[in-house]
Amino acid sequence: MTFPTHRRLLRAAAVACALLAGACTSAVSAGRASSGAAQPSTGAPPTQAEAATRLEPMTWTPESPAGEISAWAYRGCRRAPGGKIPCLERTLVALLDQAGVARSMEVLDSLAARDEEVRDNAHPLAHGLGISAYRSPQTMAATFAACPTSQMSGCGHGVIQGYFLELNRQGKSIGKAELDGLCAPHADRSFIFFQCGHGMGHGLMAVHQNHLPTALASCDEVTSDLVRESCYGGAFMENVMHATHPHQTADGHAQTQAGGHGEHAAADAHGAQAASHDAHAGHGATAGGQAMAHGEWKALDREDPQYPCNVVAVKYHDACYGMQTSAVMFFNGGDVAATARMCERAPAASRTRCFMSLGRDIAAYAGQEHDRMLGMCGRVGDAAGQGRMWCVRGAAETLVNQSADARDGLRFCRAAEGAQVKADCYGTVGGFMQMLVRGADARAQQCGTAEAEYVAACLRGAGLPPRQTGGSRR
Repeated sequence: MTFPTHRRLLRAAAVACALLAGACTSAVSAGRASSGAAQPSTGAPPTQAEAATRLEPMTWTPESPAGEISAWAYRGCRRAPGGKIPCLERTLVALLDQAGVARSMEVLDSLAARDEEVRDNAHPLAHGLGISAYRSPQTMAATFAACPTSQMSGCGHGVIQGYFLELNRQGKSIGKAELDGLCAPHADRSFIFFQCGHGMGHGLMAVHQNHLPTALASCDEVTSDLVRESCYGGAFMENVMHATHPHQTADGHAQTQAGGHGEHAAADAHGAQAASHDAHAGHGATAGGQAMAHGEWKALDREDPQYPCNVVAVKYHDACYGMQTSAVMFFNGGDVAATARMCERAPAASRTRCFMSLGRDIAAYAGQEHDRMLGMCGRVGDAAGQGRMWCVRGAAETLVNQSADARDGLRFCRAAEGAQVKADCYGTVGGFMQMLVRGADARAQQCGTAEAEYVAACLRGAGLPPRQTGGSRR
């Protein structure tokens, strides 16, 4: 068995950095209203957004524990007429000037820990918070760095989106030099570096009016292989979101934060209908598999589960199939077996990535409960008998990506069954340690908590010899 190189793992992980499908399509989060209202009480006359729901007067300070602030927000929003989630989004945004982005994210983390509905929507909420936290190009790098990596780094993604949204409002374009400079301040931190690239993909979709081929062409201009591949993943994710859940795109967040009205279910139905428009011809792609840079673009096709991966250039396949199961499961109602069959028909070079994408989505559908995740991956199979293993690998990546803590993945691998599956799982988590854990000794120590017979697999994934004993290296 071989483990992916550090660089390949980073590229593969880039498309798994959003807990997309299950969070967006689960019964818990579907059909929620996209309006509501809540702002901290400031003594000023209520805004339009405050009119429907008023929170209790603030009894906390920016130094108060996040749990205290989250309890206050939860009491005010749990029965908001327009919906709990949009109410909490406006409340979190209102915290920014008083508590800062890091503390506001701590409040979101606390809310997610206490409420399943919030947990299902935590990554999109973090995106919205990051968009609002963006202030200027001069402060962007510092704001991005201040965002915690919890909730799959959604806050950082949102900050980058905020930058591109400002460019769009000002009618400005962005070239190679600006794209290369965007993530450069974070180049010494691999995990943050590729999260920046992912946010870039989301942002370029906004700049190019959700025209995926043009956004991908902009990603192509990036010099760094890692950022470029991450950018592809962000663009494909935004393509899916725009078609299936427009209330969770940048435009959707802007409407929610402004106190706009409309039902999530209605928006989702409209998105699904638009995504299923008939025929590929004339929709930004050619039969030869090369994405066009101009023309109308159809995001998804209910009748063709391989689309758009089967019309974009081969260099985009890995990123596309790394998100495709989210679209397929949206249309088929979460049918794991049917989605696995779609992955079976994917090009051989992208098949592993597709099954790992399914593992990510399963993590969300299963509420990140280890036994349920493993049980659902157990329904996955392919001709080579590797589908379940790749599914488990994708689920492990998701758990680590969610918390930016490799120990969460190690606990999951311990619950897995089968020597090959376990070894692959531990190796995958070890690979993430190369991004998340500085120093060989620290990585070796974490791998040492694995089951004894799989410590070596974890160490190999972490880029360490089987018996690493000392000499910290960075």
